[in-house]
Amino acid sequence: MAEHQDETRAAYDGVVELYASMFADRLETQPFARTMVGTFAELVRGTGNLRTADAGCGPGHLTALLNELGLDAFGLDLSPGMIDHARRAHPAL
Repeated sequence: MAEHQDETRAAYDGVVELYASMFADRLETQPFARTMVGTFAELVRGTGNLRTADAGCGPGHLTALLNELGLDAFGLDLSPGMIDHARRAHPAL
């Protein structure tokens, strides 16, 4: 299992900028996905517990959107490179 995780981590670390650019406007161009994220945020806000994890956050696009929608969102990712990118792109999170 650890070998697979190391390979996956290395693969994502190697394509951080390409991956981030490929998905930078994905939510803006996918109205259904954006609506589903909005519905999710509404349901979470209704619980009164706004803390939300974006597991496998990659470059942080979805984490940032969840934050914009009023959630206390944070991201987790296996790839340190993705986390570094997310921190640079969204320093307030």
